[in-house]
Amino acid sequence: MYCSEYCLEMPDDFPIDELLQFMSTSRHVLLNPDKSLAWVEFAGASNLIGWRFRASSEDWIAYKKSLDTHGDSGGFEEIYFRERSLFGMFSSGVSCIESTTYALAALASHPNVLSLPFGETEQRACSPKKLVKWLTPYADASLLVAVLNKLLSSGEWSLWVELRNRMTHRSNLPRITNASVGAPPPVSKPLNFAPTSSTRRLEAEISEFDGLYNWLAKSLGDLLIEGRQLATCKTHNV
Repeated sequence: MYCSEYCLEMPDDFPIDELLQFMSTSRHVLLNPDKSLAWVEFAGASNLIGWRFRASSEDWIAYKKSLDTHGDSGGFEEIYFRERSLFGMFSSGVSCIESTTYALAALASHPNVLSLPFGETEQRACSPKKLVKWLTPYADASLLVAVLNKLLSSGEWSLWVELRNRMTHRSNLPRITNASVGAPPPVSKPLNFAPTSSTRRLEAEISEFDGLYNWLAKSLGDLLIEGRQLATCKTHNV
């Protein structure tokens, strides 16, 4: 799908309608009558929402293509490409949600929204969990808080962050390769990784990781819907 907001083609499951409505409403608040300080932080983060979502999608598609073409028989170049793709999927997927969170915090900081404090200290600390803490006192943000809490308590988000952190800061996921002598090797699922000091044992079908990606698209759409709703409110009481 072509997204006029980014002037880019986006994956079919990207919540394009929700994004366009969120941007239109937020732009009306943040640029009316003049460009606000909140807009400076909002603009960069909201741009990343689509960029990171597309990157995550492309890396997951590349990983699946490698598995389908080579299975377990790829050489070192293919192993490098596959590991890079898996890292890209998870790092960009988490970044998509975190960029959305940052954009929501910047939006909420506008005087016509919540006047939420969002100086350098808050900008450095911004995360989904922090945003829940900051927004909870505001009644008008209750629906957005509910969506954020649902995200934070989900097993999907836990796995996204767990694997992103491992591959970013520690190591790639250790792939299990089955072999045998004199008989066919045991059947294993296509995604088969041993546990590490910070990640669980992971054995999954391609469809299960497709489900993780579908969850990302749905969760992003929910955040954008409630972010737009927050932007439509003009009077807020703590």
